[in-house]
Amino acid sequence: MEENRLRNYIELQLSQLIISGNVLFAHLLSQSPSLITWGRTFFASLVLGGFLLLRKRPLLFPHKKENFWSLCSGLLLALHWVTFFASAQVSSVAIAVVTLFTHPVWTVLLEPFHFKTRIKPLDVVMSLVVLFAMWILVPEFQLSNKYALGVLLGLTSAFALAFRNLWTKIHLSSHPSSTVLFHQTVVCCVILTPSIFLEPIFKTEKEWFLVILLGVFFTAFAHTLYIRAVFYMKVKTVALMTTVQPVYSSLLAWLLLKEIPRGQDLIGGVLILTAALVETIRYQRRKE
Repeated sequence: MEENRLRNYIELQLSQLIISGNVLFAHLLSQSPSLITWGRTFFASLVLGGFLLLRKRPLLFPHKKENFWSLCSGLLLALHWVTFFASAQVSSVAIAVVTLFTHPVWTVLLEPFHFKTRIKPLDVVMSLVVLFAMWILVPEFQLSNKYALGVLLGLTSAFALAFRNLWTKIHLSSHPSSTVLFHQTVVCCVILTPSIFLEPIFKTEKEWFLVILLGVFFTAFAHTLYIRAVFYMKVKTVALMTTVQPVYSSLLAWLLLKEIPRGQDLIGGVLILTAALVETIRYQRRKE
């Protein structure tokens, strides 16, 4: 039991370290969020589909209801990724990743209604801490402000991610994480296909290399690890523990893009990291 818990924890943190690099592609690639997301899901679905065929696993779920929920969760994943990249492009990496991780707030409030459990007082406190961090990031909310628009897009991404994680755990957790992610990436790719006819597709070898890297390593591999954690740990625990990702992303943006976070970005990030550390300690102390 302890070995499995430690493995789940390590896999979750490894997935977050890799996924934290996703947002950098919003600046490394000049295309729109829709086209970038189409590219990443196209190559991710190819790799995942090939993996399933090699393992002789079915590409479709046996029940129509499961395929329906797979479609719904795929739509939410597309919304999550597109709005997340859009947030990074209109504002900054720090704003995008910090506002995305308000999704613990949505998760803590939504999970009890789905699993018929009580909201714990400390979960509410941690959610309020995250909300306070959002206020620090944008004290005056006006859509003409690029940071405010970035926050709005990030919040939309967070809401979509919270629902996607819940629906995935409730309706699809009996299936391998690679199969679930394959379905979701195929849905994303299909609904975003019109974007390849609306703007120039990737032209240079560098752009193709970056989008393939994003799809194969930063999406197929990392998100398969992440979904495994969602299956074997409480959703709200995963949500709060993964709020360490803004710190990873901000450091990568500083090192690779020379993007320096604002003072309020750092303060908000510290508050969110505190919430993540508190939930990490709680996870290590309780049996799941």
